[in-house]
Order: sequence, then structure tokens, then C-alpha cells
Amino acid sequence: MPNFTKPLILFLCLLITGECRHRERRWTGTVETQKHGTSFAKKPPDVTKSRKMKTEHLIKVDDHDFTMRPAFGGPAIPVGVDVQVESLDSISEVDMDFTMTLYLRHYWKDERLSFTSSTNKSMTFDGRLVKKIWVPDVFFVHSKRSFIHDTTTDNIMLRVFPDGHVLYSLRVTVTAACNMDFSRFPLDSQTCSLELES
Repeated sequence: MPNFTKPLILFLCLLITGECRHRERRWTGTVETQKHGTSFAKKPPDVTKSRKMKTEHLIKVDDHDFTMRPAFGGPAIPVGVDVQVESLDSISEVDMDFTMTLYLRHYWKDERLSFTSSTNKSMTFDGRLVKKIWVPDVFFVHSKRSFIHDTTTDNIMLRVFPDGHVLYSLRVTVTAACNMDFSRFPLDSQTCSLELES
């Protein structure tokens, strides 16, 4: 029996050592040759590193002056605005204000951003491109405090369509004033409005 256990232990040690070497070889990332001179399969190339054109060049951001609105000198540009309320966070009778979190979306057309594409129906960008193009100057009239959410990145989205239509969306928390009349308290009812202007 002791003569049988020594070869078994030796065989197990060789098996474990060979398995460890095989694992090291698999994760090195280099192409290794087998004993017969043939090579293992290569990793496929990373297509994200071989983009031929930046998206900013595709929509010609550098070719125009985006400090001016679209069609400057012509008729006004219609801008659609909609608000989707995510939450009504607080109402303060002492400070006479309320806080709410909402998605603010703008729609307009800027032909300077049009692009030709047979594969993409639209292109989506983060907040970095917003700083390089014209965007509407919508603001909250009675705002005391407001901020754009930035976890994990700025909660801003810009989507550009081939014909130049733009969707600009951001997530905002705003605290706005609300003049309340407590002369009929506790039988009162208050109406608070959130006004937007340009």
C-alpha cells in the first residue's frame, strides 16, 4: 500500500503543476506556439480604437460659430419645452418655497448640426458637446436654488438627428418661491407654480 501512494501523490503534484502553468499561459495575452510550430488563435482587434472619424468632425462643430443662434438674422427659432416631474421633494410653509426634481427637455432644429448617415438614425452625446453648441436659454423665474445632477456624471443628454433636429435633456432639482396665504388656515389651499422663461 505505501508503494502505491507515492506514485499517486507524485502524479497529483505533476497534474496540479501542469494545470497552474496552463492557466498562466492562458492569461498572458501573448500568442504562444505549440510544440508542432502552429500558433494559438489571436485575440480579435479592438474596433473601438480604430475609429476613422471623431463624432465632432462628423457633425461639423468646428465649422460654425455656435455663439449665434441657428439662422441668425432670420425668423425666431421655435423651441419646444416639456417637463416631466420626477418627485415633489418638500414644501416649506416657513420659507414659502417648494423643491422638486424634474426632467427638462428642449427640442429645436439647428441645420448646422445635420449629418449624413446611412446607418445611424441619431447620435447621442453627453454634456461635453453642450458646451460647444448653441442651446436655448430657458430659466426658472422664481428660483431660489437649482442644480443639475452630476452623479455619476452630469445628467445631461444631447441627441442629434441627421436633419439637424436636436433633443436636449437634463435632470434638475429646483427650489422655487411660492407666496402662500394662510389667512384661512387650517381651511386654506395653496397653489404653487413653476414658471419658465427665455
